[in-house]
Amino acid sequence: MSYRDKKPGGFNLLRLKAQPTGAIITFVRSDFDESDVAKLVRNVRYLTKSNEYSLFSGTYGRRNVNFLISGSGPAGLLSALYELTPSKIGPIVRIGASGGLRGAHTQDVVIVRSAFCMDRVSYALAKTKRVIADSTLMNQLSESLRAGRTKSRVEKVVSVDAMYLFERNVRRAEAQGAYCWDLETATILAFGRMFKVRTASVLYVVSDRAGNAIRSYPPIRKLGLVSSVLKALSV
Repeated sequence: MSYRDKKPGGFNLLRLKAQPTGAIITFVRSDFDESDVAKLVRNVRYLTKSNEYSLFSGTYGRRNVNFLISGSGPAGLLSALYELTPSKIGPIVRIGASGGLRGAHTQDVVIVRSAFCMDRVSYALAKTKRVIADSTLMNQLSESLRAGRTKSRVEKVVSVDAMYLFERNVRRAEAQGAYCWDLETATILAFGRMFKVRTASVLYVVSDRAGNAIRSYPPIRKLGLVSSVLKALSV
């Protein structure tokens, strides 16, 4: 069964001007400057634009790519993803900020191997405690980051429902090897598992357990990370 067989019926909150095709890069609105990201592609066309969600398409090389910009948190992101299910999309890569756990340092770049589903949205989607990224997509991201001279590491992450409220869950996942935490990665991977879409996540550590933080964040100012993801998706 494909994701199109499971599409929700009767609503489309995004009110898309056209259905997107091709790869999706998704990020939280506060994590990148949307106008700067748009400069990385040609032929920019907004399919929808609102305070809740934005979706624009562009051309990178010879491929069409889409950028889905949402608010933070798994529920809002899932709503936007569900509304894309009638379209021929995929793969999907999340890129954004994370908090570092044991051993992590600010400015680390993490390619997610798997995510602990400690938020209710991803757990309800996946019906499992851990979801796994697509291995081929992970390798493409790793090679592209390396070609762009960006050091990265492959690690586990834990996703929770909201910042600051779920320290016990974060610590439990940390004991099981989670290197960092965020809100959205498990939802992306669980969505891919449910709808058979290749998914992955690249995270930038903006704070760590030692109390260090990147003072210039938000937004993430390393647009080279987005460029590397674009190159990986063009393979």
